[in-house]
Amino acid sequence: MFSRFLFPIALIGTLLFSGQALASSSADTQSSDMRQLLQLAEYVGVDYSEAVANGEVINPDEYSEMTEFAGLIGEKTEQAPQAVQAEMRQLVNKLKQLINNKADPEAVVALTSELRDTLLSALPKLSLPSKLANEKHVEQLFQQNCSACHGAAGQGDGPGATGLEPAPTNFTDRERANNRSLLGLFDAVSDGIDGTAMASFSHLSEEERWALTFYVGSLAFNDSADSEQKVALSELINYSPNTLLQRGISSNAIDYSRTHARDYFSESSVNSPIAIARTTLGQALKAYQQDNYSEAKRLAISAYLDGFELAENSLNAKAPELMRTIERDMMALRGVISKPGKLQQVEQMTAKLQQELDVAANTLSEDKLSESALFAASAVILLREGLEALLIVLAIGTVLARSGRKDGLRYVHAGWITALIAGVGTWLVAEYFISISGASREIIEGGAALLAAVILFYVGYWMHSKTQSQQWQRFIHEKVQTQLKQGALWGLAGLAFLAVYREVFETVLFYQSLLLQAQDNGSSVAYGFVFGLVVLAVVAWAVIKYSVKLPMNTFFKFTTYIILALVFVLLGKGISALQEAAWFSHTAFPVDVTFDWLGIYASWETLGAQLVYLILVMALFKRQVSSKLNKVV
Repeated sequence: MFSRFLFPIALIGTLLFSGQALASSSADTQSSDMRQLLQLAEYVGVDYSEAVANGEVINPDEYSEMTEFAGLIGEKTEQAPQAVQAEMRQLVNKLKQLINNKADPEAVVALTSELRDTLLSALPKLSLPSKLANEKHVEQLFQQNCSACHGAAGQGDGPGATGLEPAPTNFTDRERANNRSLLGLFDAVSDGIDGTAMASFSHLSEEERWALTFYVGSLAFNDSADSEQKVALSELINYSPNTLLQRGISSNAIDYSRTHARDYFSESSVNSPIAIARTTLGQALKAYQQDNYSEAKRLAISAYLDGFELAENSLNAKAPELMRTIERDMMALRGVISKPGKLQQVEQMTAKLQQELDVAANTLSEDKLSESALFAASAVILLREGLEALLIVLAIGTVLARSGRKDGLRYVHAGWITALIAGVGTWLVAEYFISISGASREIIEGGAALLAAVILFYVGYWMHSKTQSQQWQRFIHEKVQTQLKQGALWGLAGLAFLAVYREVFETVLFYQSLLLQAQDNGSSVAYGFVFGLVVLAVVAWAVIKYSVKLPMNTFFKFTTYIILALVFVLLGKGISALQEAAWFSHTAFPVDVTFDWLGIYASWETLGAQLVYLILVMALFKRQVSSKLNKVV
């Protein structure tokens, strides 16, 4: 029987290799022509009011430039993505007609905004900055490079502004700033603007150019604005304030986000699980809008696995209902986003999730997590992830001890100690060398859980057949001493490895996320960890002490029930992990019966598998009872 434990050791190497092979990364490039097209469209929308008013040309040079830029927009539209090229041609022709007819500036602003939105919807996600040059350095850069024309306060009144046509931008002009996106400003800083005195500042680093962009993009906005809503970084960069207002974002939120840009680039904000989830959800929506359904589904999965899942414990400590709602809505989005023709539904579901994640971010940032919440979350992480692994290792160890094979315990110890080292080592590799995606992590965990469940079920069923003490004594004398050889003992080490390894890697990630939320309260996390260790140690001591004193048949019955209960838990967790990695389908159960500690989740697949398992256990046990009765008769 024990010889069947040998294959887990070979399989775990395959699981690790496949986890790394499945790691993926998404491309984030944008052609120069399309960036110029976005910039030109925005520039026309911003400056047209300087050329035309009340149906009359008020600045011939500016009007000539508008006509020229409309022509350039038409030329570059021919290189636009095929999916939107026809629509963009129609918009460009309409833009040219509006300019020729000296239409009202508001109509031109609306049309150029629509043109940009159409193009943005078809482009791959644009690269977002990861950090900015420090604030003092940026102010120096502005004075050294920009103030000569734009003025010391950015009002377009610098000493070099005299005679320039068009005049340098007044960055404090709110009406103009409302029509200008940060992306357009960044491209102007990076590439300059043809036909104007605005030169390229490509000699500056990307961090410096983005920092200048956010600096000048904040000058027209109210820095004392207070808002509970924060604009997503991708939307803040890609869209003008007027477009954001049309999308239902409040003026206060825009003011706050424009003037507190550095909040996006603090270590805790950029790398926070919620920020990762929000950004990746936005990328998923864009992929769906481009009809790239497989990529959209991959990104939707990543938004949960690489983002939100790592904040679940922290959020559960403060708002458990919100945590479950977001988890449920993310799984529901997955079921829709891979299907064509569901754009409106996907947009609605994504918008709802973004709002929920906003609330989650605000909830987690409110005066930080309290010390008691951090303590509780830390303790729960260790207890939830470690208890079942501990019970499996203890069950194997006590069986060996009661079998008179204490020499085999060193193999079990080798298995779980190696798992601890391997788990932390895998995290280090994923953190610093190879990108292991959340999906790969779940595949490793889910595969290990199901494999351990199969092996444990066999062990539990076998042990149930030996619950009579005389049967066990006979087995000891006839089988154990001759059959429990070194190969089988290494198989037990493999089972211990599987039980522990599947928990360690994820546990480290959870603690890393919790410490990110803790900020200066790391001691509370440490106390919770120590408390969890103490509880696990007490459980281990109690099991070891009292299981030895139990009569043989009672011991085997007790151990059998524990093992079979653990199989039930592992079965649910294994299927749930593979559902999260999109290896299994997920069909929501109409009632939320989730109980993570018991491996019970609200999906037909997990509940159905566990029901089949319970039926199988009862049938096999009934068969054993019938067999024993027949022997008695």
